[in-house]
Amino acid sequence: MPRGDSQVALPGTVRARPPAQTWAAVSGRLPDYGITRVADLTGLDSIGLPVWTAIRPASRTLSTAQGKGASHLLAKLSAVMEAIELWHVEQPLPITIRGPAVEVAPSCPVTELPLTIPYSHESLARIVWEWTPGSGLLSGVTKLLPVDLVRRRVQRPEWVPDLLRATSTGLACGNSRDEALLHALLEIVERDVLYRDGQAGGRQRTLINPKTVDDSFGREVVDRLLAAGMSLETASVDGPYGLPVCVAYLWAEDHPVVFAGGGCHYDPSIALTRALTEAAQSRLTAIAGTRDDLASDPGAFDTTPLRPATATALAPWTEVSGSYPAPEGGFANQVAEAARRITAVTGHEPVALNLSGATAPVPTVQVICPGARSRIRRSMPR
Repeated sequence: MPRGDSQVALPGTVRARPPAQTWAAVSGRLPDYGITRVADLTGLDSIGLPVWTAIRPASRTLSTAQGKGASHLLAKLSAVMEAIELWHVEQPLPITIRGPAVEVAPSCPVTELPLTIPYSHESLARIVWEWTPGSGLLSGVTKLLPVDLVRRRVQRPEWVPDLLRATSTGLACGNSRDEALLHALLEIVERDVLYRDGQAGGRQRTLINPKTVDDSFGREVVDRLLAAGMSLETASVDGPYGLPVCVAYLWAEDHPVVFAGGGCHYDPSIALTRALTEAAQSRLTAIAGTRDDLASDPGAFDTTPLRPATATALAPWTEVSGSYPAPEGGFANQVAEAARRITAVTGHEPVALNLSGATAPVPTVQVICPGARSRIRRSMPR
């Protein structure tokens, strides 16, 4: 485990320790998480950006997890970390109490949790759930949350109503707890901003000229995509959090489906490259065809076909990225700042559930942010 609040700047990401050290920590523990194989998918596509998959045949959720990165080691780690996250949500959480919110957790904003359908506060507050303890990221106070925010439907008791939507939003692992928390919070911001933009019909977006990207890794990613014949659309998306959020879309004649990716980070260049590499990973995942929940019908990817804007309608990257100040402090400071911003926007403090034990090689958390939203359908609206 890394000491203190150390940060290692890498192409497209920031971690608490070098990737070789992370791999040394997790590689001998893969069977503990049901991972039987880690495979390189990169060569199945013409783009050449590293994409790997981690396979868990006995999984109770998804049996494959994909990962991408600037190098093969980073992509392999990304896949393994996602598989470890999924393994943890399959394990039983401690249940403190069973009962309705009105009796056991009257301060829980039940109507602001991810719901399958809208319900009135009075109805939700009287439904019996099982509750688990989490920790408020600003106050440190223990707060109860329904277990079914993490527990998947197939794992729930028959008597539990199907009202809460368990998603991977806010699920993360990292070299340290703070690294995992930051990844979780930034993912929550990204998905809430894109949800708000979708509700606004895409009016919060500024289209970017990808040829003006000046970050070295970002430039490499864009060049690879264009060299592979991809039609590319990138945009910065404004949101109430004041954090950089980017979205990217890819389309090519050899596989005529629009693939999308999103990213959020204090560093705008990392937000952009996350969006671009996630779109490339989505394309390769569809080509490989191994993900359990991936529909084989191309119509499942129902994003509007690309009609690239003219160069005059695109903003230069430096103009878009230059409005964000550099982040201050290490992971702990950035976690606190992100939690403050989320609380200010939603009116609710983010709550972290610790999913891993003290001996885990990489801490795993799920952060729940009442009031934050994410899309339900697979595609990212354009």
